[in-house]
Amino acid sequence: MNQPSTLAGVYSFDMETYPLVEARNQLGQLVGRVRHGQEHILITEYGKPAAALIPISELEELQRLRDEADIAEARARESAPTGPAVSHDEFMAQLEEEDRRGSLRDLRGGVGAPRHE
Repeated sequence: MNQPSTLAGVYSFDMETYPLVEARNQLGQLVGRVRHGQEHILITEYGKPAAALIPISELEELQRLRDEADIAEARARESAPTGPAVSHDEFMAQLEEEDRRGSLRDLRGGVGAPRHE
């Protein structure tokens, strides 16, 4: 029951599709086809894509690209502007001040203040 399949937005090439049970019964053959023929095979479970068999060289390339993206993201975070450093004590004092101001607002009938009827 294999059939060509294209998953829009995910894969731009056709892959043969096998239900999990059928793929399990033919796993050795499918791995050989992927290894030697550079094929791509999609395995479905309950009719939905569950896994793919791809050549190891493509997996290595995907991992390399993901590593590059992770490195670029880390560098972007390092170069992102940050606010001034604040000690833990200063931070806690700021929170307490904000909380105190919020409590005063509530007492004056601000947003979120309890109604006294």
